[in-house]
Amino acid sequence: MEGQQVRAVYDFSGDPGTAELSITAGEILTVTRDNVGDGWCEGYNQHNKSGLFPAAYVQAIEPSAPASMTQSTGDYWDDDWDDDSEVGQTQAYVPPGNYLHNQISGQSSIDSSTMQNVHSVIPERSMPNVPKKNNKFSTLIKSGEDSFLLGNRVVPVPESEKVFVEETEDGRCEWVPTGERYSCVITSPKKESKLKGLKSFIVYQLTPTFNNIQVSRRYKHFDWLHERLEEKFCFISIPPLPDKQISGRYEEQFIEHRRTQLQEFVDYVCRHPLLSRSRVWEHFITCTDEKRWKAGKRTAEKDELLGVNYFHAVQCTDTPLDAIKVEIQIDAFSRFINGLDPVVKNFMAMAMDQGKKHQGLYKREFQKIGQSFVSLGHALEGDVGRLTQALKLTGEAYNDIGKLYEDQPKFDWEPLADKFHIYRGIIGRFSDVIGIHKSAVQKRKDCERLVTEHKMELNQLGELSRKTDIIARTLLAEESHFQTEREVHIQQAMRKHLEEQINFYKNIVSKLQDALAAYDA
Repeated sequence: MEGQQVRAVYDFSGDPGTAELSITAGEILTVTRDNVGDGWCEGYNQHNKSGLFPAAYVQAIEPSAPASMTQSTGDYWDDDWDDDSEVGQTQAYVPPGNYLHNQISGQSSIDSSTMQNVHSVIPERSMPNVPKKNNKFSTLIKSGEDSFLLGNRVVPVPESEKVFVEETEDGRCEWVPTGERYSCVITSPKKESKLKGLKSFIVYQLTPTFNNIQVSRRYKHFDWLHERLEEKFCFISIPPLPDKQISGRYEEQFIEHRRTQLQEFVDYVCRHPLLSRSRVWEHFITCTDEKRWKAGKRTAEKDELLGVNYFHAVQCTDTPLDAIKVEIQIDAFSRFINGLDPVVKNFMAMAMDQGKKHQGLYKREFQKIGQSFVSLGHALEGDVGRLTQALKLTGEAYNDIGKLYEDQPKFDWEPLADKFHIYRGIIGRFSDVIGIHKSAVQKRKDCERLVTEHKMELNQLGELSRKTDIIARTLLAEESHFQTEREVHIQQAMRKHLEEQINFYKNIVSKLQDALAAYDA
């Protein structure tokens, strides 16, 4: 894609003193390097100014074939020279028309008209990147779906891999949880090095509550896990990881923020009835032995029960679904997701914008106010009375309020943005999940026509319809889980946010009350 021209669809303001290039919606850019890092491109504009800009903010003018997603022949996990540089590990840019959803349902994963009509509050730095699409898996999805629906291949399913969908009295499909619920805490991120300091990386400690045994994992381990989950569970919207970083990866503030985002990812997986019981996940959070770790990694990478093949593991009733009713329900959910997507993006941009304003603009404004009161106090030092000291205390109060503004985002706006980073990624992948069902429905309609033309046996159509219903029930179960998550955990996040806001303004009131007391004579 190097040398290709792209058009900016969003404004992006690069930070001064960095390698970031500010771009304006509608301008033409030329890409010079697309392997800078996940979500970043390097290029120049029509004024020959060059720099880095987010790939999610541009679209290819002439879409080209997707870049290769193959990895090097070396062992990605065990390569000692594979540090956390986060450059070149994943595809930096893919033209929107080449995503998995395009191959399944004939639609682009990023709707250009939607992007052009979204009037978002764009932050000074880039928003979290659009979740990467696993393009190398798209062909397997398409061929695997036909194989599953037409019964061309029998896939053995171990008892431990079976998943269950139940229908409630009101007709909802839900995942059947197995085992006790648990959580997993990420703590103590620290910088470590190998090869006499040539290789540095950050290690995070994970401790699941069911055994309280700590394991150490790096970001690249999370990256590997995420790819495995995406490939195995094509019918689950996998939560995204924190965005990759080009610079500043060892700064204390960045490390803590990444830990918080990784915790959001881990929390979501632990709450999911299927993901929390998957073998690859349990291996990830429990294995402490190096040999067993490598053996488990190789087993996961050779797993055949993944993608569409995993529908063989879904256990549910054979009662036929009302095809028209299901189609109406899924179309309604699809419209809901499509409408929610730009709103969540805008909300995230607002939260990030508020955080930056608190730490920059608002802090400076209150410090300017404070300095003005202090200066007035100094000018009146010759007067007799308490007024001079009271004015100085007022200035100090406003200065302290400025510091409160600087510290506050880590308690309210940043956690809220991190929560919606997870939901933005989940929402973005639902189009792929819905696309699998739409493709199956179209296959059933094609086969119904073949039956009327006496080119297919009626019993074959019945079996295909049964498997289409399995796909529908998995999608409906995942929809139910998402709706539950939305109701419970977003509500919790908002309660926490407002509690922190209330405490914040109480502290401001307290500072002003202290200043007021200085005028009581």
